[in-house]
Amino acid sequence: MSIHKKIVGAGATAEVPSSGEDVSTNVPKYSWYHGVFFNATIVGISAFSAPGLWNAMNSVGAGGQQTPYLVMAGNAILFAIMTFTCYHGMMANRFGLQNSLVVGTVGYVVYSAALYTNNRYGNEWFIYLGSAACGTSAGIFWATEGAIMLSYPEPEKRGRYLAYWLSYRNSGSILGGIINLAFNYRGKATGKLDWRTYIVFVVLQCLGPACSFLLTPPEKVVRRNGTRLHVAERIPDLEEAKALIRVLLRKDFLLILPYFIYVTWELPYISSYLSLYFSVRSRALASLVSALAQVVTTLLFGAFLDWTKLSLNKRAKHGYLSVMALIGGCWIWGIVVQNDYAHHNPALDWDDSEFGRGWVLYIFWQINFSLTYNYGFWLISFLAREPKETVRYMSVARAAESAGQCISSGISSTSAPLISALGVSFALWGLALLPTYFVVRQVGIIYVGPESSVSTVQDDNKKGLGES
Repeated sequence: MSIHKKIVGAGATAEVPSSGEDVSTNVPKYSWYHGVFFNATIVGISAFSAPGLWNAMNSVGAGGQQTPYLVMAGNAILFAIMTFTCYHGMMANRFGLQNSLVVGTVGYVVYSAALYTNNRYGNEWFIYLGSAACGTSAGIFWATEGAIMLSYPEPEKRGRYLAYWLSYRNSGSILGGIINLAFNYRGKATGKLDWRTYIVFVVLQCLGPACSFLLTPPEKVVRRNGTRLHVAERIPDLEEAKALIRVLLRKDFLLILPYFIYVTWELPYISSYLSLYFSVRSRALASLVSALAQVVTTLLFGAFLDWTKLSLNKRAKHGYLSVMALIGGCWIWGIVVQNDYAHHNPALDWDDSEFGRGWVLYIFWQINFSLTYNYGFWLISFLAREPKETVRYMSVARAAESAGQCISSGISSTSAPLISALGVSFALWGLALLPTYFVVRQVGIIYVGPESSVSTVQDDNKKGLGES
């Protein structure tokens, strides 16, 4: 009788033959369109056309509108709904990852159309409807894309695949930044974007649902190492809901909850900051440069998280402390700049001598967001104790992000001083710093993920004990 070694993967299990078997007759045949890279590319393109282009519109400040208040009120509705739709585990459990990914891209098109009608015709009610539609589908998309990117790749390649996927999302912002700059390079004063900008965005975002249909179902995926994903058995919706609640109440998740609330908290503030203090073309340039900077830094950071010359535990700790130190320094820098702007209320263009220090700060804020985002996904991939928990951890983490951005958008929709919004963001960073580290320091020791029996992880743990 053949003897198999069982390998447990994130979101899946797989069986491979022992070293004494004929690999050619037992390992499934690899096909590029059923492989991890192809499916990561599909998720990446979907992320490019949906949240990537959404980020491009919001990275110019307030969705490109003249003032941030209406758009921020709409975004508060969007993220309030997302807080609940991110708990999509029951939908994926019933309808599958492919259908969830398709549904998750649709609302972004409606949101872009709403910005277009507001920009050109002054329509306000459609902003609220578009935000609600986007919140309904985007929560499903957020949780689905993350679950796929944690469960499809081999564990030892996860950091690079996360960076690869996030690079597509940021590439949407790069293209969006080019479009923004092309239509608005004459805008030397503060104001709103050219209405034609939004037509291009709507057309491009229609690609998202079509591309999502090409995703390979988990049961057909074959990795490069010859392993298949084992599809978790479907359970009743009530049981899935109870399982989500159990994950939500775990000590490890409660400790990292402030971190995930913080991850997207800063975005409404920095969006308002950019829209109120910088010219239209300066905002368009910021959307392009910040996206390019995010792609480069995310790829480098992802490579570090997969760097096997350091133990898993040391990568987790060094990566976390480096990112959080950078963020803290930028908030101190921000207090100085924001306090000055609050007294002088500038309208800065790239020709102005005072342009650089506040504009470059915005670029660093966007880099910080990208790094915390990447690290957060990488971290929770090690918290799941069994394959089914990967999707659940992703769902509750994305719900926490949405809740944070909902509250932050609500604050930014008012006329509250921006220095207050900055202070709340800085305080939340401080609140998240220590509890999250209590979890981070145990990665590779206690928290090894559902693939804990993979030999490479075992070797990595031994290396970590030897270096301690």
